[in-house]
Amino acid sequence: MIGGGATGIETAAEVAEARPDLRVRVVGSTVAGGFSGRAHERIRSALAGLDVDIVDDGVTEVTDGVVHLRSGAAFASDLTLWAIVSGVPGLAARSGLRVDPEGRALVDEYLRSVDDERIFVVGDCAAVPGARFACALAGPQAAHAADALARLIEGRRPKPYSPRYVARAVTFGRKNAVGQFTRPDDSLRRAYVTGRTAVVIKELASRGGKYGARTGTGA
Repeated sequence: MIGGGATGIETAAEVAEARPDLRVRVVGSTVAGGFSGRAHERIRSALAGLDVDIVDDGVTEVTDGVVHLRSGAAFASDLTLWAIVSGVPGLAARSGLRVDPEGRALVDEYLRSVDDERIFVVGDCAAVPGARFACALAGPQAAHAADALARLIEGRRPKPYSPRYVARAVTFGRKNAVGQFTRPDDSLRRAYVTGRTAVVIKELASRGGKYGARTGTGA
C-alpha cells in the first residue's frame, strides 16, 4: 500500500486483518504523519499489531512488480495499491473557470465559482480557504451547496461556508480506531481517543451530512 495517510493506513489494516497469510506493507514519506505525539504512536502500534510493515520512505516508481524507494532500496510486490492525492481533475480549468496553482476552481464564500454564480464547486476541485484534501470535507461542502441553492431558489440569501475542524481519525476495522482532536483551524491538539469512541468519531466524519456541514469534521 503506497500512501501513509488515512486511506493507505485503513486499507492496509483491513487487508492485514482479513488475510493474515499475506505480507502487507504501508509505504509513505511519514506514515501517520497527519497525527502527532501519542496518537501517532498508537496508530503505528496498531499497524504493528496487525503485522503490517511500516516503511517510512518515498516511492519513485513501480516497475514489473518492484517498488523502488527514494532511499535507493526496493522490494517485490505482487499487488501494489496507491492511496495518494495525484492531482486535481482538469475539468474546471478546461471549462474556462479561474483556478489556483493546483488547478482547483476559485470559489466565493458560498462555494460558487468566482466567474459564474450559477456554478457551485465542492470537494477537492474547489479552492476553499482553510480546506484540505479529504473525503470528509466533500460531503459537508456538497450539503452546504445544496442548502445554498435551495435558499437561492426560495429568494433567500445563502449562508457562507467555513470549515471548522473537530478531529482527525483513522480506523483499523470496525472495532478499533485512533482519533486526535484538532482546533477549528485543523491544527492538532494533544488530546486523543482510541477504541470505540474513536470509531464513532470516524463514523460521524465519514457520514458528513448536516453534522459535517456544521462542524467541518475532517478525517
